[in-house]
This record gives sequence, structure tokens and C-alpha cells, in this order.
Amino acid sequence: MSDVSFIISIVWGSLAAPFLVQTITSFTSACIYLYGLLFSRVKKRINVIFFGKALTQAALFAVLFVGGFWLVGLFIEHPVPVANWIAGFVAFTVTFAYCAIQVPDKIRAARMCATKPWFAELAKAQGMKAALKTWH
Repeated sequence: MSDVSFIISIVWGSLAAPFLVQTITSFTSACIYLYGLLFSRVKKRINVIFFGKALTQAALFAVLFVGGFWLVGLFIEHPVPVANWIAGFVAFTVTFAYCAIQVPDKIRAARMCATKPWFAELAKAQGMKAALKTWH
């Protein structure tokens, strides 16, 4: 059983990090779209749609993050051996670093869509990366 809980620790550490990063990123994006809805010249419909999408994503990934800890708690013996804890923590840290690198571009894209008129339409037509390169 110890080998199985070791593997579960590594897998959960690798899954928990993207869930946490996505929850934080989606909530931040929802706040940006709410700001855009209240204070920008972008069409209100676009910001409402993006706000709803970001808030739904934040809730979904928060449920996956918390539910994963509950589910893992059913299968891992307590107290958790030190090796399992370290393996899960290392997997979490490495995956978190990989996912966190992508956050600034996602936040920038949300800010541009929420506050720059016609940017969302341009991003839809050309793709987000191309729109970010052409729009200064």
C-alpha cells in the first residue's frame, strides 16, 4: 500500500498545482473583466461573457482543487510518510513553477480584451498570440 500512496502523492502533487494556478488566474481574470465591464469602452456584452466564463472556470478549478484533497485523503494512509509528503511537494513545486510562467500572458490577454476596444474581435479573428504581437 505504501507504493500506491507514494504514486498517488506524486500524481496529486502534479495535478494540484495546475488546479491552483488556474483558480487564481481565472479569478484574477474575472476581476479584470468586472473592471472592464464597469469602466472601459469595450462592449458590455463581451465583458459579461468573459466575466461569466472566468468566474465559472475559477469555481470549477477550485472545486477540483479542494475535491482532489478530499479524494486523496480517502486513499492515503494517515499519518502520511515523509517520503510521500516530499514526493508530492516536489511534484507540486515543479508543476507550479511550470504553470506560473504562463500566468502573466493570460492576465495581459484578459486586460487587453477587457479594456481595449476591438481587441477581443481581433484576437478571435487572428488568434490571441498574433493579436498580442500586433497590438501595442
